[in-house]
Amino acid sequence: MTKWDLNRLRYAVRKLTGKYDVNQLPDSSNGEPSISNPPGIDDYINDFYLYDFPEQCKSLRLKDYFTFTTLPNCGTYNVPQSIIQLEPPVYIDNYQCVWHQSPDEFYRIWPEFNFIEQNLFTPDGVTSSFTFTLPMAQNSSNINSSPLSAIQQGTVVIGLKPNISGSNFANMETFTDSDPGVPLDIPVQRIYSQGVLTGNQGGTGTINYLTGAVTINYVNAPPNNTTSSCHYHPYTPSRPNDVLFFQQQLFFRAIPNDTYLVKIMATVLPTTAISAATNATVIPSLLVDPATTPTSAPTSSTVSIQGFNGTGTDLPQFNEWWQVISYGAALKIFAEDGDHQEYERLKVYFEEQKLLAQRKALRQLANQRIPTVYGTNNNGGVYGNGIPSFPVY
Repeated sequence: MTKWDLNRLRYAVRKLTGKYDVNQLPDSSNGEPSISNPPGIDDYINDFYLYDFPEQCKSLRLKDYFTFTTLPNCGTYNVPQSIIQLEPPVYIDNYQCVWHQSPDEFYRIWPEFNFIEQNLFTPDGVTSSFTFTLPMAQNSSNINSSPLSAIQQGTVVIGLKPNISGSNFANMETFTDSDPGVPLDIPVQRIYSQGVLTGNQGGTGTINYLTGAVTINYVNAPPNNTTSSCHYHPYTPSRPNDVLFFQQQLFFRAIPNDTYLVKIMATVLPTTAISAATNATVIPSLLVDPATTPTSAPTSSTVSIQGFNGTGTDLPQFNEWWQVISYGAALKIFAEDGDHQEYERLKVYFEEQKLLAQRKALRQLANQRIPTVYGTNNNGGVYGNGIPSFPVY
């Protein structure tokens, strides 16, 4: 039985394009492609397989649940490049949550109103380093104290207000923090009780989000008679019940107080099988550098998309995809060569193979009724008018 592996794909692409000479079109490029080092067949195959194929061939086999666990006191997570699309439903500890894609709608429900504290430290024109604590035991009435658990990352602003004389000062430095989000594709650990404060004139500082302890170091001592002003958003962490997907990031509210299992329906990148058998149980869509440790800083080569890596025995994720891949890679070569006549000739055969590759998905979808808000098989009360069979939140 013929194996439809990378060697067979290379042979098919050469037959389709008529480029039999490896000097004319090498199997793989040696380093960064350039005029003197043209891309190889493997580059065209991977370009089509990883980026064109998922958009042109809507196969149900690319649907899967994307799962991860939250970190306490962290509400922002960066979605890996191996995830093409996320869509509802989303489950947190197997409770269905509300899915948002509009920041306007999301932040109407979860506004981030900042508290403002003044005179937490007193500039004297000489001192350039200050240590103080942001009070979090406050409520909206400012009469009775009700402790708030933490300060939200990315909301802290520490500035200076000039005195009423209106004097101009050059060293009115402002400190802010950031919320870079948790990278879900690399095993890098962050301490989410600690944050970094950065001054707009080069100052440095730290903040403990759980205790409110702050240390800041000005480049130049702030002027005498100025007033300190600290803005921040306190929150009480708990199990999230709303999720915003925006700019390839997931925002959870409430901010988690524990490690919750998150499960979201996703369209994932195709990849190569990890062995000679198809339907591999582990899909290596992302390749993590073996040198990466839980405490190492990420680099540009820490994570890479896993396609055909040049080993001739690499297989596509499913055997029936091989002809679509070979025809698609050949089309990309014709397009770059400007051979539009051959491109149009081959496009007919490509469309035929694409329909055949999608036949299983089409037959499966034909067995169910199209979900509508009036149907009994819609997505439930969160996304339609049906009643979910489990509690929302």
